[in-house]
Parts: sequence; C-alpha cells; structure tokens
Amino acid sequence: MIEREFKLLLDNNALKKIQIHYAIMAQGYMIVADGNPLETTKRQTREFKTLDSAAKFLFKVGVADFAVKLKTTF
Repeated sequence: MIEREFKLLLDNNALKKIQIHYAIMAQGYMIVADGNPLETTKRQTREFKTLDSAAKFLFKVGVADFAVKLKTTF
C-alpha cells in the first residue's frame, strides 16, 4: 500500500497491526501494516536506513503503538 492509502486507513482506524521489519536484502527497515508493506508511488517497498527513521515516520503520521520485528522466518 502506498503512503496515501496507509494514511487513509489509519485515519479510519482500519489498521490492526503495524510493524517495523528488518529488511535483510536492503539492510534497512520497512513498515508492514496488516501484512502489507508500505510502498512508494512506483509500488516499490519503501525502505528506511535506520529503525529510528522508520519510527519517526510512524510518529509523524500519528502512530504511537507499533511492534518491531528484527528477525523474520520463512
């Protein structure tokens, strides 16, 4: 989902679970909301270089409660 969709769902309290995942391939972090990664307008996964920058983005859009997942298993 792109940032605009994310904000719209957030404003309507439609998101149940927001997480920051460590992205192994990108060596950075990505935001996942209800199983869907946050994407750029070009539909590429939006990457954050640090955990702090991802958290600041969430705080800026009004998210105060989220989880951090540093290891993902497939």
